[in-house]
Amino acid sequence: MTEPYTLLTVCTGNICRSPAMERLLAHHLDEEGIRVHSGGTYAHDGEDMQPPMRERVSDYGADARNFVADQLTPQMVRDSDLILTATRVHVEDILADVPEAEDRTFTVREVGRLLSSVDTDQITEAVGQGATVADRLAALVPLVAQQRSGAASAGSEDDVVDPYMLPSDVYDESFRQLREPIEALVEAVRPS
Repeated sequence: MTEPYTLLTVCTGNICRSPAMERLLAHHLDEEGIRVHSGGTYAHDGEDMQPPMRERVSDYGADARNFVADQLTPQMVRDSDLILTATRVHVEDILADVPEAEDRTFTVREVGRLLSSVDTDQITEAVGQGATVADRLAALVPLVAQQRSGAASAGSEDDVVDPYMLPSDVYDESFRQLREPIEALVEAVRPS
């Protein structure tokens, strides 16, 4: 791969869920050849990550500094190799503008659910031993997309709760719903 492998994370305001996804993915996939960024379908342009989410990201060990919310554009979607959203509505919004992104656009929890049906040995078979994490990600996305057709259709369990302006326990639940599938994704693409 000559271009960086680009992961895009999406939520509504780009101040809670998608920045947390961005920073967790960047924390785990901090290597050459991978770019992670985020956007919001109705972004609070120019704002920082919400303090309760920033605190959870930082406590996790990821860098929560210097975040600036950004409005999602169709070009951001077109330029991304994998798009992870907070909810099914975000997927629908993206596909309304960029329908050709369907095979690489998922809710983050949907990816976590579908990963359990993917044989990660297929990734190594596709890219060989010693492949980069970016190459392994590129091989994983079509495998996950294939699982989508045979799996139960997405439901509310594939959505991440929006904690914006809600109590601390909702931020805890939202962060857990983001963290678990991201950790599963990272484990799937890390060479064993």
